Amino acid sequence: MTKEYDEQKVYNDLFDHVIHMLNDHQIPLELVAGSLMAIAQRLYRTHLTQEEYKRIMDVARFTEVEPYDFTKETLH
Repeated sequence: MTKEYDEQKVYNDLFDHVIHMLNDHQIPLELVAGSLMAIAQRLYRTHLTQEEYKRIMDVARFTEVEPYDFTKETLH
């Protein structure tokens, strides 16, 4: 039996945990971001073919993203 997950809920749950690590544990942002990138790459590499992995890494590399708009109280 597979459980379907709401993409926004998964994103929000992970985001909440990241904010908790940054604020409550004062873990450096670069350490958290780098760890998330490493986990994502290994998950993709585990699941995708070599060609699919290369394509998704190209998409990640060339896609422009907006930074988060944190206030100093939210992100230390």
